[in-house]
Amino acid sequence: MTLLHKLPAVPTPGRRLAALALLVAASCAATGNEEEIRLDRGGFTALSAEAPKVLVVVAHPDDELVATGALYLTGARLGGACDVLTITDGQGGFKYASFAEALHGVPLTEEEVGRRELPAIRREEQRRSLELLGARMLVRLQQTDHRYTQDRMEVLAEDAGVWDLTAVRASLDRRLAEERYDFVVTLAPTATTHGHHQAASLLALEAVARMPQAERPVALCCQVKAADADDLGEPPALVAAEAAGEELTTIRTTPAPFTIDRNEPFGHRDRLTLKAIASVAIAQHLSQGTMLGYIGAGDVEEYWLFDLSPPLAAARTADWFVQLQDPSFPEREYTSSAGTNASR
Repeated sequence: MTLLHKLPAVPTPGRRLAALALLVAASCAATGNEEEIRLDRGGFTALSAEAPKVLVVVAHPDDELVATGALYLTGARLGGACDVLTITDGQGGFKYASFAEALHGVPLTEEEVGRRELPAIRREEQRRSLELLGARMLVRLQQTDHRYTQDRMEVLAEDAGVWDLTAVRASLDRRLAEERYDFVVTLAPTATTHGHHQAASLLALEAVARMPQAERPVALCCQVKAADADDLGEPPALVAAEAAGEELTTIRTTPAPFTIDRNEPFGHRDRLTLKAIASVAIAQHLSQGTMLGYIGAGDVEEYWLFDLSPPLAAARTADWFVQLQDPSFPEREYTSSAGTNASR
């Protein structure tokens, strides 16, 4: 299946939202508010039980692109099962939908309209983006993306009433128990990030902590930095959080960090990079102007190991990242029929 075949035809604005609603109904299995979408992996490397199995837990439908390099190299190239669990429906992104207003033919930046229409739009944007990275499954818990805040307790307080915390925790527990992931990846829960980002990471870490230590997946947080960033290689300042008597957000600074260089070239004459692939994945999120601003940005993905991870977590993670360094891109030999640039 070619890339052109994988991307859906774009309907006229008057029909686009109706088509999105039909796609939502037709291509997922739903349990209550939970939506499970099996993704079309096209011609990427077949899934292999020998490859790492990864769950990325995020708040909004685009947050997982922080881990683009790991998702693409693991899912598309190694054949690892890469799943993304998104807690909210993304309706709070209406302020950034100026470009998409004309595309969809509706005033998405009007709060009432945006909150009503964006969940379906952003679901399809995220689906297309993840299919380009070779992910296996998208899970949407469809909790309310209520507003921007840096206060995680707006959703985490037991009486907050914004997210159904019982349902979110039950979904995480069930998925970790049934799927037996090797790795769980979150965003770095720092105090200056969106409170939803902090909350999603902490809920994922709580779920890992509820498992017997020997059965836990390795837990990592990811952040992306410029190659010349002053704090490159320095551990993030994570918020303090504890559950069941165990500190959730302590990270190991030795070894640290595991990294992916998005500028590492591959392909004929090294014309491709992971940064280019990340940009293509980001570009699927046309309703989010803030995301489109990240096209071409970000050089290094850093992965920090949480201390609550199981024994031998560092060795297991090191083995995974060794595999990511050899993603098996075939080298082709070309003749002059391919042009004067046929040789490497």
